[in-house]
Amino acid sequence: MSKEHWMRDLPPELRDLPIVNLAIPGSHNSMTYGINSNSTLAPDAESAIRRWHRFFPCFVRRWSKNQSSNILEQLHLGVRYFDLRIAQNDDKFYYCHGLFAMEVFEPLQELRQFLDTHPGEMLILDLQHFYNMTVAQHQRLHKELLQFFDQRLYATTDGYLLECSLTRCAELQRQVVLIYRRCPIGLPPQFWPSYAWPTPWPNTASVKKLQSFLADSLLSRQPQQGYVSQCLLTPTGRYIALRVFFTLKRTAKRVDKKLKPWILEQLPGPFGSGQAPRVNVFLADFVNLKNGQFCNWVVELNTKLEPAQDKSESQDDPL
Repeated sequence: MSKEHWMRDLPPELRDLPIVNLAIPGSHNSMTYGINSNSTLAPDAESAIRRWHRFFPCFVRRWSKNQSSNILEQLHLGVRYFDLRIAQNDDKFYYCHGLFAMEVFEPLQELRQFLDTHPGEMLILDLQHFYNMTVAQHQRLHKELLQFFDQRLYATTDGYLLECSLTRCAELQRQVVLIYRRCPIGLPPQFWPSYAWPTPWPNTASVKKLQSFLADSLLSRQPQQGYVSQCLLTPTGRYIALRVFFTLKRTAKRVDKKLKPWILEQLPGPFGSGQAPRVNVFLADFVNLKNGQFCNWVVELNTKLEPAQDKSESQDDPL
């Protein structure tokens, strides 16, 4: 079932909730679908990847691509959080994950067109990592992003994250929350810092350890923050070497199968100090598996939410 308009179709009481209290599907390394046979090594490539790429470039591509659906397909599946890794090369900005993908603004053009035709939807762009970039290049990227999104960005001056609901953003004509992590210079007010939206990294190749990590790390979530649960494995060099004929997609299928019960039992919504933290964003590889089943699971979690009560009694001091 298409989730093209799932935010627009939420009942009014959920559109009035802060987006940090909704269950939102996200894609890990969202733009790696752009990696192809012409892709060259990116500055984030580890030494083992560089050695393998010299003799087995096809093998490296298989383990560098975390998504096979393009940006528009991801949006139609219901993805509203995008995990972005950026590197500089030849004075241009590219997405990357071991290998270079496309230029940064190429898929963002399609994303902006989607927003034009879907005024009821809102997106979170998480610029996670930057490679081979100077202070001057960060300044330039800031400027280009601000020009590109213009008035669409929900800024820190527009209000706290706990005031950032779909209803309020529609009134302000804001459709994008942009997180800019690990920046060596000050951020403009249109960008949100890392601490506003924690995204703990499991860093394990074991599904059992992954589930324990997700449950344990969620306990650290603060009521005024967004939060990302990374439902994915991180294959080590040894893991990959022992699975020469496997692909990252096969790994993602196993994660989906094993984590489905845990995901389905989660609850989004407001919570206060002393209460069990609730979920927000879920991140996954290959979100198109089985017609976007992962996105369907996450979006359907919002049906568990009761009409919002007096949230002032259940929230801590906002960011």
